[in-house]
Amino acid sequence: MTPFAGVNTDNLLVQAMKTAELNHRVLSQNIANVDTPNYNSVNLDFQKTLRAAIEGRGGFALRTDRPRHLDFSENRPEFERLAFLSKNDYNKVDLDEQMAKLSENTGNYTTYAALLSKRFEMVKSMLNSLAR
Repeated sequence: MTPFAGVNTDNLLVQAMKTAELNHRVLSQNIANVDTPNYNSVNLDFQKTLRAAIEGRGGFALRTDRPRHLDFSENRPEFERLAFLSKNDYNKVDLDEQMAKLSENTGNYTTYAALLSKRFEMVKSMLNSLAR
């Protein structure tokens, strides 16, 4: 049995994009608070948050008792609070590190989006060939 048997790649890529978007907001928050005294940077544990999103854990579901109600669930991200270095104002945000993480996260998001787009192009091509 292959290690990826039964994995829904569409869902995996969508959840990876959502997790990368959440990570982007966390990193942006850290950058915005680079000069805030006593601020500790927050880091998102990408793997744990993505795994929880794929498995449907870490969120809550609202009751939908009418057909027009929308299904809403919110994933609770996994955060790490590890900051050791500090400036004179006890701010523990390293701007260079946060910018590097933001750049890496942007590249990952772009990759997930490109893979999902390619996947849809393949499905579209297959359906067009069947329609002929």
